[in-house]
Amino acid sequence: MKLQEIIEICDKHKNIIISGHIHPDGDCIGACYALATILHKRGINASVVLEDVPDTYDYLDGSKFLLETIKEDIDVFISLDCGDKDRLGINAKLFDSAKTTINIDHHISNTKFADKNYVLDVSSTCEMIFEIMKDNMDLLDKGICESLYTGIIYDTGAFKHSNTTKRTHEIAGELIKYDIDFTDITNRVFYYKTFKALKVTGKAIDNAQLFHNDMIIITTLTMQELKENNYSKKDTEAIVQILNEVINTECAVFIMETEENTYKVSLRSKNKINVCEIAKTFGGGGHIKASGCTISGNLSEIKDQLINQIIMQIEE
Repeated sequence: MKLQEIIEICDKHKNIIISGHIHPDGDCIGACYALATILHKRGINASVVLEDVPDTYDYLDGSKFLLETIKEDIDVFISLDCGDKDRLGINAKLFDSAKTTINIDHHISNTKFADKNYVLDVSSTCEMIFEIMKDNMDLLDKGICESLYTGIIYDTGAFKHSNTTKRTHEIAGELIKYDIDFTDITNRVFYYKTFKALKVTGKAIDNAQLFHNDMIIITTLTMQELKENNYSKKDTEAIVQILNEVINTECAVFIMETEENTYKVSLRSKNKINVCEIAKTFGGGGHIKASGCTISGNLSEIKDQLINQIIMQIEE
């Protein structure tokens, strides 16, 4: 897919919505902000609709396109970084109401749920947005490059994950040419933390347990634990990656209660564990070494189910 194809679909329409998955991360947010900015530069009035955007990403200029109120008469709905329609959350209703839908994503589990689907197995959706612009590089500016760089480093773990390729580094090099402060972006995404985030991370570490000969590490945070010190979901972004850094473990699982008896599950792996297959078992998806899902039920039973799925892969 090329940018011109998206422009032709959106041209002459007034209500263009760009959205992504629930609990949006750096790649989802960066891709949405970048594409909205690009389309505006081509005279297309596109708005971004996302739930619970962490203020970590307030430095991105594209945040000015984030809608506070949602119009129902959608002409074109562009889904970014979302593996299936259900992962759009409440915005799935807007997707269903749209006259035309576009799906741009890099998750191998993508169900190709839109009218137009563009799915590639690359590092990030932000890498895809850069490639889509190949014939329109004159549209790049510092703000767009900051958004794209943010998404690429988020999904590659600052270029240390196995989804990083030679092309990923080449694109990052092109973005750096626009005088972006890549050190500050990396610090904001991975290292700078509020005191609340530091405390909630400490609580999650305190709750961590090892299973199956210390090959599986799991931690949980309940709504009560989050509320006790006014913690929020955005304070928990780094937890699963911290778990995955424990030596000798093969799979890390972070289970966070988002509603009563409903849990957001984040999974990471180091070597042979395919956490995408595990997430798909519970209606989720993602990548081989980084995936997620939402599960409702009893917390103890959910932990047992996840452990059993992981052990099945370890013992294959």
